[in-house]
Amino acid sequence: MALQVRTARDDDRQALHDLSQLAFAARPAPYDDANDRGANPLDRRLLATEGERIVGRLAVWELGQWFGGRRVPMGGVSGVAVAPDARGRGVASTLVHEAIRAMRDRGEVVSSLYPMNHTLYRRNGWEVAGSYPEQRLDLRALTPLPRPDGQVDVRPTTEADLPAIRELHEAVSREEPGNLSHGPEFGARRLLGHPGIQEGYVAEANGRLTGLLVASRTDPADDRGFYTITVLQLLAVDLASELALLRVLAAQYPVAGTVTLVTPPQSALPTLVGERDLRPADRGWCWMTRLVDAAGAIAARGYAPDVTAEVHLHLDDPVARWNTGPHVLRVKDGAGHLEPGGRGDVRLGIGRLASLYTGWASPHRLARLGLVTGADAADLAALDRMFAGRLPWSRDFF
Repeated sequence: MALQVRTARDDDRQALHDLSQLAFAARPAPYDDANDRGANPLDRRLLATEGERIVGRLAVWELGQWFGGRRVPMGGVSGVAVAPDARGRGVASTLVHEAIRAMRDRGEVVSSLYPMNHTLYRRNGWEVAGSYPEQRLDLRALTPLPRPDGQVDVRPTTEADLPAIRELHEAVSREEPGNLSHGPEFGARRLLGHPGIQEGYVAEANGRLTGLLVASRTDPADDRGFYTITVLQLLAVDLASELALLRVLAAQYPVAGTVTLVTPPQSALPTLVGERDLRPADRGWCWMTRLVDAAGAIAARGYAPDVTAEVHLHLDDPVARWNTGPHVLRVKDGAGHLEPGGRGDVRLGIGRLASLYTGWASPHRLARLGLVTGADAADLAALDRMFAGRLPWSRDFF
């Protein structure tokens, strides 16, 4: 039976939920209509059908990602699910191909995702491009933290806080390569407390919001406490605000024994606790990125203003053919341009360019592995100058 792809309709909601539960849940949960209607709009959900039966689905969040201090429009692919008896027949690839075309039409020049199947996404142009540095912390280690130096008040979030929280999130995230800029639906779900689902707190100083903590509780993994805590957001503009929010977590010890949170090595927390208290969690996720519109992506991100460089590329993108062919990549005065033409000296696939674009991969290492060919020492040095910076990471899982 022929496979068809279309956008979701209102009467598909229950079937889409059931398919996701079949794909991802050991113990399926009942459909929650209010929760579902607060998620991705239906026109951002694609489904694959055989006859009347839905055999595959995915959704694309409206997001941005910060690179070089600039917000790059990004489509966040999530919830890719295929019925067990329909796997191995190209359902997922058909869905992501259609999603790539739709993202291009909407101006989402890059796409990122958290992969359950690296092979599938690598084959379709995504490549590992950043980390999700999840850490596990013994809550006892937070109990001796000092009080903030200065007056910081902490209170629960309210819906009226959302605009100010969005501004705070953007201000803190923009200098962290790979961090997300939230779209309307994603932000409303992730930046506020929701009774029975997650609790949210804001820090305030001198009449303005200076920090955010959003966390959920789960059953304990062992007998050390009554529950464990997962931090979904921890943002602060200064150390005093971060300390005030960390003390909210510390106050839950010993009823809770551990907390899981995402924090990079350069954050304040590793300097406040012992090296044996804060350890990587066991999941070790990395995210993958693809350039949906390579020229648009190059133009959208920022670059160091003192870099002037040019490289002649030949890009290979078997899915998004509009990216394929010889191009000249130029960076000057903090701006990048990718224009058709040139000699095509340096050959690489679209996924390898994505891992350079985010700053995750070293061009010299890719060349040593044979993943970038035709580049001389000057080409590699130029690519390194263009995309060098702190390693990209994200505090958001989607």
